[in-house]
Amino acid sequence: MAMEKDQIYYSSCPGCSCAYKPWRSKQVGEQQYRMDVCQSCGYCFVNPRPSLAFLMDYYSTFGHGDAEIAQDKPTLESVQKREKSFPNSTVDAKCLVRTIQSLANSSGGSARISNRFLDVGCGYGFFSHEAQRAGFEVQALELAAIERQIAHQMTGLDPTASSFEEYVCEPSSLGVVLMSQILEHVLDVNLWIEKAHRLLVPGGILAIALPNYGSITRKLLQERDPFVCPPTHLNFFSPRSLSCLLRKHGFEVAKIEWVSRLPKSSFEKRCPSFARPLLPLVHFGTSLALQAIDLSRLGMVIRVYGRKKS
Repeated sequence: MAMEKDQIYYSSCPGCSCAYKPWRSKQVGEQQYRMDVCQSCGYCFVNPRPSLAFLMDYYSTFGHGDAEIAQDKPTLESVQKREKSFPNSTVDAKCLVRTIQSLANSSGGSARISNRFLDVGCGYGFFSHEAQRAGFEVQALELAAIERQIAHQMTGLDPTASSFEEYVCEPSSLGVVLMSQILEHVLDVNLWIEKAHRLLVPGGILAIALPNYGSITRKLLQERDPFVCPPTHLNFFSPRSLSCLLRKHGFEVAKIEWVSRLPKSSFEKRCPSFARPLLPLVHFGTSLALQAIDLSRLGMVIRVYGRKKS
């Protein structure tokens, strides 16, 4: 898929308006993507940006898992089977919704009486499903048709085939806006955070989960990190740069969590048969190491929770 000529070029950091410097470039197919990093807040971003038309076409066609959707045609059964073998989305959804509930209950004011939960880019529906179980009134957005279909089967919801840019909602009407593994894909991050602030009630919660640009793996691998993958990912946030963006748009940062998790299959596939009896020890040691990485605030994924100031 060729990128259109109608691109956006930033002459300063879109997060804090400070100067940036070149970071790396990465070849994907026939396209070379340049990435710059802010010298103040540390926000890293693809620059110039693809056009919005290119991105809408890309995600409407491929969704979040381009290879799988284009070739394997996932079904509810195959998605649930994969999740059972590596409980990732279900575990994340439980933890994230539990934290949202705790923060919402302590917000005070109108956030306590607003039960409306918007899941932006709901994917297969794991997070919407968990929010429903927690008693939220959920509305979901998803551009990819296959993911909408599976989310409907999982939740009973009919996700809206809309980008967040085009989504229409009454101001100050939502208690929670969730952006899980979606903000890294976004063309204009300022538009998204400002819009979330406008739609939330005072005290409402914006929950964001995405890859951590400050992770130990990114520091070691640099642009070879698997999460550095333009044009699928355009934005690379650390806790510091994302917190800066949230505060710029009227949020206070209520909590930050670091999460690292690897599927057991990543070791089992590479383990020779004579060493398989040692796999339980390998899994145990890996789990301890990942916990230590998260405690050191160098985890692979961050969850940042912003509260709209009253």
